[in-house]
Amino acid sequence: MTAKIITIFNQKGGCAKTMTTMQLAGTLGLRGLKVFVVDMDPQNTAALWFHEANDEPFPAEVMSLAPLKEGFISKLDSLVKKYDVIIIDCPPALGSRVPWVALLASDLAIIPVIPVMDNVWASRQAEELVEEAKKENPALKAVYLLSMIRRGTVFDLCLNTLKKKTRLTILKSHVSMRNAFPESQVYGCVVSSFGKSAATDEMNAVADETAALLGFKLKKVD
Repeated sequence: MTAKIITIFNQKGGCAKTMTTMQLAGTLGLRGLKVFVVDMDPQNTAALWFHEANDEPFPAEVMSLAPLKEGFISKLDSLVKKYDVIIIDCPPALGSRVPWVALLASDLAIIPVIPVMDNVWASRQAEELVEEAKKENPALKAVYLLSMIRRGTVFDLCLNTLKKKTRLTILKSHVSMRNAFPESQVYGCVVSSFGKSAATDEMNAVADETAALLGFKLKKVD
């Protein structure tokens, strides 16, 4: 077994990178995969989320390697034989080399983007980084994940703008603005721990689409 590596990044802050990382990691874990999260954000949000779990352990392993900066990549050699999936949660920093190093080692890049114009404008920088990384890592796949979606004309307009300008695939699944997502941080869990809901359905759809891109077949949802 050699782990598939997912990098979740976007140089734009506040686009739900860590939320995407933890919800996806936990959902994949609950559906049969062995998952490890590398927290590369200096704020250690993913690691703190993991340690909030009480009665029920978080369904993936999480460790902060942020102090190592780009040197974290050397630690992956000891992990790829132990897990099915490794997810790297990158810092939101234009000057950081962490996303670049992570992309060179990854099978899949997921770029969360909120369909508002500042996110759409900033997404071009992430896309350019992917294009450069593909020159050295031709097998790298990259997709956009629409995040924190709400209804409204502005969201529709921004989404159409992204569709017209991007050369990357936009996942069919998406994540809406729902209270269950921040609430799950408080309890150190994922949304499915609260039972069946629209938020759970959304994360299962994201997990299914992500798994298909990596060649995994997940356990069916009850």
